[in-house]
Amino acid sequence: MNIQKSKPVLVFDVNETLLDMTPLKKAVNELLGNELGFRIWFGMLLHYSTVSNSINEYHDFGTIAAATLGMAATSMNKKVDEDEIKEALSTIKTLEAYPDVEKGLQLLKDNGFRLATLTNSPPHALKQQLINSNLTDYFEQTLSIDSLKKYKPEITTYLWAAKELAVQPEEMLMIAAHGWDLAGASHAGLATGFIAREGQSLYSLSSKPNYVANDILAMAEQLVAAYTK
Repeated sequence: MNIQKSKPVLVFDVNETLLDMTPLKKAVNELLGNELGFRIWFGMLLHYSTVSNSINEYHDFGTIAAATLGMAATSMNKKVDEDEIKEALSTIKTLEAYPDVEKGLQLLKDNGFRLATLTNSPPHALKQQLINSNLTDYFEQTLSIDSLKKYKPEITTYLWAAKELAVQPEEMLMIAAHGWDLAGASHAGLATGFIAREGQSLYSLSSKPNYVANDILAMAEQLVAAYTK
């Protein structure tokens, strides 16, 4: 007799996992006058968010984003002002979901999975993003690290999310398009699922993900097959 496995609570990263960041990439590349501008800036953003963790000096993700975009411009000998930075970054609130996302989330909901977000974005930005992309109603909780003031992939962020969702870490599955995010989740005891969006790769020195798929719908199909059949 087949015994159905208990469904994990699914916790989703938002930017690049659910939302298509192409408009933001174009805006940043145009501002910096370099086709690698976004990649350089985003790497700096993640780097200085972990610096924030290390020195215990919290600034929200939008504030660090603006500061590091100015730093990226300086490193590229590009002069930009605060208004130009603000305009480029405002694009993040109007991002749309990838076409696979709603179908995948609905399939998971229909099959009894609990869904939540866990993002480095501050609550006001997250709320606007989910409203704009029509994703709000899929999630029972929309968690932002702003409540804890520690950025992913700090292990305590995932443990905090587990407490908020009233489950143990091993009862959760983190789904993200970023290897660094899954590395943190895995080391916190969560199962992981990697969304292989274009240009994304896994961190080879961390545990391999439990599931890999090219998009949210394909991931949902894998999870439904694994936990409901």
